[in-house]
Amino acid sequence: MSFFSNRSEGVVGVDISSTGIKLVELSHSGSGYELTSLATVPLPRDAIVENTIIDSTAVSQALIEAVNTAKPSTKNVALAVSGNAVIIKTIAIPTVSEFELEAQIQFEADEHIPYDIDDVFLDFSIQGMTADNPELMDVVLVACKREVVEDYQMVLAEAGLTAKCVDCAVFALENAAEETGGYAASKGGAQLLEDEDADVHALINIGANMMNINVLINGQMAFVRDQYYGGQNLTEEIQKEHGISHHAAEQLKTDDFDSIHPEALERFYVGLTSELVRSLDFYSASKAEFPVRKLLLSGGCALIPNIATELEQRLGIDTAVLNPLDNIKISTRKFDEQHLRRIGPMLMVPIGLAMRSFDS
Repeated sequence: MSFFSNRSEGVVGVDISSTGIKLVELSHSGSGYELTSLATVPLPRDAIVENTIIDSTAVSQALIEAVNTAKPSTKNVALAVSGNAVIIKTIAIPTVSEFELEAQIQFEADEHIPYDIDDVFLDFSIQGMTADNPELMDVVLVACKREVVEDYQMVLAEAGLTAKCVDCAVFALENAAEETGGYAASKGGAQLLEDEDADVHALINIGANMMNINVLINGQMAFVRDQYYGGQNLTEEIQKEHGISHHAAEQLKTDDFDSIHPEALERFYVGLTSELVRSLDFYSASKAEFPVRKLLLSGGCALIPNIATELEQRLGIDTAVLNPLDNIKISTRKFDEQHLRRIGPMLMVPIGLAMRSFDS
């Protein structure tokens, strides 16, 4: 699924988060993909806060460093938006002709989007006939704040890059999971299978400050949600428990994880499971007959030792970590393959964005 896109040219995936820049370029290799270029560049703390660019100079400099490091073959970019910058809703509308569809979407947007339509970029994707009413069709409606996209376009331009596709992080996550074999869904289409036969997965990308959640029923998007919770919350718990600085807490996380006090970890997991339960409850409110059967984790927090086991025990749901690089060819002449495969789970979104080059 691709939104706000011009797919006539190849793109590199650029994930701009609160903690850093991740740039990924892929090529086709036989029947799969090969990693062509990659860069990860950290950002200063508070350079970006809740999708708002606070320090544009720091962000553009980090982008320039990423480009100089990766040396991608194109300066065209696929970019992701998430959180309060974007609204995603699945709506049912009367089945209309292609000629009538655009006017119908504009009407529905006025009803469902709590912003002035002139202040957002708007796009949609037809999912198919509504399962219980053949006279209606399900449409995913997406609106992104225009000012957010324009701010990102500005820092990209300062680095010599051009946004050719603006996607949603939850859809990039789905794309990466699907294309790299992260989940094998039985495509049931609009006619969902009965509860006991349904294939229901929740893709959960947990970054530094945000979780992207995408629940799929038989391979079809059924629920998406962004939550402000992530690795930063663990850092704060370490700071409080150990009485150390933010920088020292980050170092403890990455260099000496076993020395973290169990109470700090416990508080982090209590908060994380609470946020996940809240999101899954929202999902269940409309899809109680299709309970989530498996959680597939990615993002920087997926690198936390034993996180899948912890969440499985606390939530009672089968849980595994997704690594998109398990099924992407990596040249050992160009890259440190062992290191990349270790950090692969944190590259799900930029890899999903990079795959927009191959959308038909």
